[in-house]
Amino acid sequence: DNGPLFKNVNLLLEVGEKLAVLGTNGVGKSTLLKTLVGDLDADHGTVKWSENARIGYYAQDHEYEFENDLTVFEWMSQWKQEGDDEQAVRSILGRLLFSQDDIKKPAKVLSGGEKGRMLFGKLMMQKPNILIMDEPTNHLDMESIESLNMALELYQGTLIFVSHDREFVSSLATRVIEITPERVVDFSGNYDDYLRSKGIE
Repeated sequence: DNGPLFKNVNLLLEVGEKLAVLGTNGVGKSTLLKTLVGDLDADHGTVKWSENARIGYYAQDHEYEFENDLTVFEWMSQWKQEGDDEQAVRSILGRLLFSQDDIKKPAKVLSGGEKGRMLFGKLMMQKPNILIMDEPTNHLDMESIESLNMALELYQGTLIFVSHDREFVSSLATRVIEITPERVVDFSGNYDDYLRSKGIE
């Protein structure tokens, strides 16, 4: 424990903003997201969401979600909402490119990319109005990244995400914060504005 990763962070997010959290490895990006979703407590200060906030969280380390013997179909069925039936689950699995044969196999034997797609399906089932995603493009092939990108562009809710994928950030971010060892810098523009402010084209 070498003291706080960041101090004096004061962040107000409007509905529908897409905030990219940037910074070098080890600077505290995942810690910030875990604090926002309540997995970690802030040493000082509070995180306050609106009363109707429904938060969906995509963690960078998600192997623990698959430490069971459920089939792909059973795993996704855990996240059914009121009014969802089996067809709703099958429909989401189909949109995520899982075949009828795939949905009968154990979820824990899926590849990293397939598990990533399963977690996107979980978020689709939960219908959150705030999405918090830590390195969502890790382990994904190009096709999966493109389909995720399109889905998030159409997403009407608020998005907070960490990514090292410049194209992904550029296409989505309406606002950027950068965490450095000294401070947290809030840029109100998009990624291109951020690069210009840094003198990088």
